[in-house]
Amino acid sequence: MISSIFKDEKLYLKYKNTVKDIIEKIKGHEGPIRVITHYDADGISSGTIIIKMLYRLNKNFHLSIIEHLSEKTLYDMCNRNIGHVNSNDMLYIFCDMGSSYMDIMVEKGLNAIILDHHPPTMKYTKVENVYQFNAHIFNIDGAREISASGICYLLARELRYYDLSIFAIVGSIGDMQHEPFIGMNKIILNEAREYRHLRSILKDIVYNCYNLPIWKSILYSTRPYIKELSNKEEVINLLKEIEINPNKIYLEGEERDKLVSALKKYVDESQIVVDRYIINHKIEDAFYLSEILNACGKRGMGSVGVGIALGDEECIRIGKDIYLKYKKDIINQLKEIKLHRLNNIEYFFGKKGTIGHMASLLLRDKPVIGIYGENGYYKISSRGNKNLINKGLNLSEAMGIASEFGGSGGGHNIASGAKIPKIYLEAFLRKVDEIVGKQMKQINKDTLN
Repeated sequence: MISSIFKDEKLYLKYKNTVKDIIEKIKGHEGPIRVITHYDADGISSGTIIIKMLYRLNKNFHLSIIEHLSEKTLYDMCNRNIGHVNSNDMLYIFCDMGSSYMDIMVEKGLNAIILDHHPPTMKYTKVENVYQFNAHIFNIDGAREISASGICYLLARELRYYDLSIFAIVGSIGDMQHEPFIGMNKIILNEAREYRHLRSILKDIVYNCYNLPIWKSILYSTRPYIKELSNKEEVINLLKEIEINPNKIYLEGEERDKLVSALKKYVDESQIVVDRYIINHKIEDAFYLSEILNACGKRGMGSVGVGIALGDEECIRIGKDIYLKYKKDIINQLKEIKLHRLNNIEYFFGKKGTIGHMASLLLRDKPVIGIYGENGYYKISSRGNKNLINKGLNLSEAMGIASEFGGSGGGHNIASGAKIPKIYLEAFLRKVDEIVGKQMKQINKDTLN
């Protein structure tokens, strides 16, 4: 039961009232609604949940998918609102973003709803016309226990739209919160299974989820990424050595066991044999669906991603092609990447839409920061792991320092981002390196004491 997640009855009641108030606000709004969501798998899943909910409520809406929310974006929205006779005519719903800008939304008189799982700057569920449903307000870990799509689903379930739970599963997998599902994510997973929208969970090799020839599944996989099998000839030779037809799409029994044995010398078996979540969708594997949605978003084709989520056959065909091209690009970059090392962090320069994914793949014993330039700014994605978090790493705090360099930043302790003017990059990296060093030393100091 959802109530079991909350530490006390008072907090659970606050959660119930927040959900109820937001649903009533949406139902009562008679003007247009603009949904703005992030461009990754969790953001696209979140946007899908909300627009399906709005459609069923017979609301007039428009969906925008963006990479980064900024003060300028919000100011532009406010200026566009000036033309309306009633300043509250437009309702904005922000998914997977917004909690860092609640104060600005209030200041500018925006009529808005924030549905987010990133640490908020204001821990209020309502200030004037801005409503906020954020995991952290209810002592739920937004980095591990629920994603933005989970937050959006908690609204939809209030209307008994239990079928939308599959997108909460897809979004949480996209945000790497599924190893294993815990907290609110696990509650949502169990609910999806109870209502038979999650058909089954099965132990299988990850390569069986893609519905591709096995050589392609191995070659284009980055979860896991096997450097030694990064070209077609190497993969096909391996498969022939263990007497597996490279063009076979699904492996089982003895063939599956032979492949696992052959790959164990490159990566841990836990990365090969995984839990597969089979959902009621035309792309039935939730992990594969999350990978495709992420690729579409990062390639600037978020609208195709939404079409895929909605089950459009043509979008699914296009999306699968986008996914393969995206993976090829990442693997080619990984072959050429140069990793720079400071005392406490590592960083590299990459391409738009791939740096976060690549940072995760390059991660070892230090946090990794990916950087790409655009219009006088550097966009930055940083990644850590559970081991580094246990040592005190907080990338949200480290990236937040961007505000001291004319930029902005934030996110989760394990994954965060920033945007800064190009001229400040060197100073910014030195400061982040210093902050990360202090975070790690503090935990070591506390442990010794």
